[in-house]
Amino acid sequence: MAVHKINFFPLVLLVIAGILILGRNIVSGQGQCDFQALQVCWDYVKKEGDMIPPSPDCCNAIKNTDMSCICQHLPPGICPVISMKKVIYVTDYCKKPLGGPTCGTCTEMH
Repeated sequence: MAVHKINFFPLVLLVIAGILILGRNIVSGQGQCDFQALQVCWDYVKKEGDMIPPSPDCCNAIKNTDMSCICQHLPPGICPVISMKKVIYVTDYCKKPLGGPTCGTCTEMH
């Protein structure tokens, strides 16, 4: 049985480019829904690699971002390239837990 390795890097670039182009900085009732600010957290939530504690910059971005707004507006194309286990770990570590195993259409099962 042949094993195919899929390279998600182009998809990640496309999603990030879309976020940058659209300037996804939405104001919600609880604060900023700023996707750009969360780019400093990418290394801590991507599927590849070990689960590692986030940087202080990442935690600051999470603390200053309305995560429920982020989850509500999360592009579905990002689900295959992030680890929800890592997202939950990072948000818990930064003392701003998601409050569940899902974010938008992304679940721990992805």
